[in-house]
Amino acid sequence: MQDLESLKRLLETLVALKVTIRDTADTSVNHQLDEAIAELQQIIENNLASEAAFSRAMVLLGKLLSSLPSIAKLIELLSG
Repeated sequence: MQDLESLKRLLETLVALKVTIRDTADTSVNHQLDEAIAELQQIIENNLASEAAFSRAMVLLGKLLSSLPSIAKLIELLSG
């Protein structure tokens, strides 16, 4: 159940990020963000909080963050 809660928090964060960067990010970044949000919504709605679903979500997040180096760096700095 903890994994599902983590995925919900991640989804909320990505939605907030989308709102924040919607006017400044290029089309490919917005597309990747939309893809990650849709995948997370599907995982959460279907209650698929398995190890495989969590891994898939992390892969999508990794792809997204590689498109946003400045955000990846900020997360790295904040996490420790």
